[in-house]
Amino acid sequence: MSFLYPRVISITRPNPQTGVGAISYGGVEATNETAVAAGLPASIQLKKSGNRPDTGLPADAQNKTDWTVFIPAACAANGTINARDIVTDDLGVRYQVTAPYWNSLGYALLCERLEA
Repeated sequence: MSFLYPRVISITRPNPQTGVGAISYGGVEATNETAVAAGLPASIQLKKSGNRPDTGLPADAQNKTDWTVFIPAACAANGTINARDIVTDDLGVRYQVTAPYWNSLGYALLCERLEA
């Protein structure tokens, strides 16, 4: 943890689901995820806020908010984090990665906050 990266996060990947619901999708659940990385320093910044998602899934937040999660290059190699991975911060807040972007400073993850 540092001044630039004051938060600690973990990354998990949802396991494939089969046979759940009418179209084989049951939503994102923490109990059905595989650990990818833990103890990563990060900076989490609000990008924008919007309306509630139309889907009405259990993990949907009350208001859709987009966040950018920055991770230094030395802490997560390029290719470690994929779209749809889950970021959990040190306060227990969960975010789903919608667009992982790698540059010379490390990861800039565009994420959507999930309901607990």
